[in-house]
Amino acid sequence: MKRLSQQIGRSLMIAIIMLVIGAGSALADYAYYFPYFSNSAAKGEVIGLQLHNTVNEPADIKIAIMDQNGVTLNVEQWQLSPFGQRAAVIGAGLEAEGSFQVLSDKPLTGFAFLFANQMRVMYDMQMTQAALSKLDIPQVAQDAEWGMRIMIANPGEQAATVNITYRAPAASTPTSAHTLNLNAYCSAVVNLSDLMEEWHLPELSGGSLELTTDGPGIVAFATYDSLGSGGSFYAGIGAVDPTLQDDNFVPVIRSQYAVVSCSAPDFGSGAHALVDVEKPRSVKDNLLPAGSDIKMAAQGAFFYRIARFNADSVTKFSVDAPATPIWQYSTMDEDDTMATSNPQSMIFASTTKAYIPRFNSDKMWVVNPDTTTAEGFKTGTIDLSAYADDDGLPEMTQGVVVNGKLFLIVQRLDQENGWAPLTPYLVVINTADDTEIDTKSPDSAGLKGIPLPVKNPWNIVYNNGKIYVNGVGSYPSWDGTPADYSGGIISVDPSTYDVKLVVDDGDDENHPYGNISGMTVVSATKGYFITYAGWGDNALYSFNPTTGVVADSPVAAFSGGANIPALGVDHAGMLWVCSSTATGGGVLTIINPLDDSVDQVQKLNLNPQGIAFGTWE
Repeated sequence: MKRLSQQIGRSLMIAIIMLVIGAGSALADYAYYFPYFSNSAAKGEVIGLQLHNTVNEPADIKIAIMDQNGVTLNVEQWQLSPFGQRAAVIGAGLEAEGSFQVLSDKPLTGFAFLFANQMRVMYDMQMTQAALSKLDIPQVAQDAEWGMRIMIANPGEQAATVNITYRAPAASTPTSAHTLNLNAYCSAVVNLSDLMEEWHLPELSGGSLELTTDGPGIVAFATYDSLGSGGSFYAGIGAVDPTLQDDNFVPVIRSQYAVVSCSAPDFGSGAHALVDVEKPRSVKDNLLPAGSDIKMAAQGAFFYRIARFNADSVTKFSVDAPATPIWQYSTMDEDDTMATSNPQSMIFASTTKAYIPRFNSDKMWVVNPDTTTAEGFKTGTIDLSAYADDDGLPEMTQGVVVNGKLFLIVQRLDQENGWAPLTPYLVVINTADDTEIDTKSPDSAGLKGIPLPVKNPWNIVYNNGKIYVNGVGSYPSWDGTPADYSGGIISVDPSTYDVKLVVDDGDDENHPYGNISGMTVVSATKGYFITYAGWGDNALYSFNPTTGVVADSPVAAFSGGANIPALGVDHAGMLWVCSSTATGGGVLTIINPLDDSVDQVQKLNLNPQGIAFGTWE
């Protein structure tokens, strides 16, 4: 496809450096949490970190810095020698505010310094090993002389509602309350002066704050100073456990697994495999053999096997018993006119709500993954017939949920006319009420969705505040019809719906990568895509999702001639490459995106075709 002469939509936001999750890491046997990060020339703030390795072995450390929306901005890697110590400023140049975490394979001690007021003030901030459901800030003052800020972070994988209550010095019950909602990995800064306005209090000359949550635990810190009145007194106040009871501690999940759909070389049979993300990455292989046309989805400690063409079912498993079905339910409706619904994926909005796009239907299912009955599985449908072409189908496939909105690919492949790829769309659904959102695109041809400038969209991922989609165009056919280069990689802003072409696959005369048959994104500066030069002839390239710059040569481990059906990224930001052989015996190759080096090669009994990641609980 010829390169667009102008960017579609607005330009990208400031580049993010690298992705890693907040709560877990394949590296992290020990996780430490800091509720506040700031690096701001305008505010005159910077964070310094001091760490000490407490054992006689080298320590590998990752420092994950997130903004207040939970997006990982940067990951810094430290190595400490046995009993080694280091102190340094982190996140230089980010111009951001949020929180950060320290993930280590060895136990550490340490603390952070918040340098503020144009480097004239320093607060010490202790690190926390466990997020708690109840915290206490033992000193409060807000008046003409004293001022306070409260920094709160949710380091867990689930959203949390935080209640902030004020108790006067001699009061046995709280006198005022404020509610704060924090999504997973998100943080906030609350000025006590703002709470006083809400509580209609002229000043606070003592007392305490209690922070409680219904989520998986929070961490918090407060600054306390007289700088606003021209004074020079300042202190950092840690939010502490008021009970020191064991049952007050809510452990943060730090372990992840990968579940892989596999097939025999002749696609006559299939199975799934379970692989630990943490080294040594133990494998449970060839689980519950079945048909080969299967895909996997995962949420928390449960994963789901989607049996697609002519199989039409979803099977639920627990990671603790990965070969034992909890239930299996059909994806066929009584009034379906097609012989198969051909479910494509399972997209989670919550633990009790998910979406199943059905390729051979114009109705997407809304389901309850937490149900225990067939009658409770399907809870609704969403009519997508407006996007159907001459074959009567919109060809819905994959999607992601971002900020309460489902972004769903409808490929619009006209099966009545040789599977011709028409203009595809991202359909945007409000997950609160399952109604379609009108994106008001000027090129929507009367439809509410987002028209995409690449044909035959295949993969969709969300990373660093953007949605990324790759389009294949059309592969060369067996009858000699040449490939059509109308694909590439695009980004979509989930708030404004602006679209930008990131990587162009070229045109008939110049197509250096062939068709782009797969894609994933690790960070704002690192992504990967699969090239297609012919059946079984794939290579792997890295690219910069912000600038669109593609590496000059493919990744050394996959320079061509491989069969690469799928890619995945774990919570530590490692790339997982599914590759297969003609004789059987597939391979998972884990690649470190820092230098594209191979971290591990894991053989499987069958050829891996897709991968999803869940979390042990």
